[in-house]
Amino acid sequence: MQTPAVTVPEEMTLDDAARVLWAKNIGSVIVINRQDRMTGILTERDMLFAISKGLIGKDVPVSSIMSQTSLIASPNEGVATVLDRMIKANVRHLPVVDSDARPLGMISTRDLMSFTEPFLKFLMKAPPRKTGRK
Repeated sequence: MQTPAVTVPEEMTLDDAARVLWAKNIGSVIVINRQDRMTGILTERDMLFAISKGLIGKDVPVSSIMSQTSLIASPNEGVATVLDRMIKANVRHLPVVDSDARPLGMISTRDLMSFTEPFLKFLMKAPPRKTGRK
């Protein structure tokens, strides 16, 4: 999980949010309200939509195109649960928030790949199991 959470206010323009994504080399940010609570997520895909609609360069707030989602993770959930949720929802980013919807971090497919890489390497080096069948 990437911590601390990278957040942008709902009022931030799409142009400024794009600069945040680029500067931080990330694919999504958590959108927050004035009480620092999550109200949505802004992803690269949302930005592509904005570009296709000609919204970049027009002082459009991120709140106008962000994905309003209830798809989140809590800090005590296991990796398998989070991975399953992301696969079923077909998403690449999952915000992690506390019980008050305050952002704690973001889990990305990149994070999950980094987590699973050592296990895969270990499995690839392990000798094949004998099943007892002929």
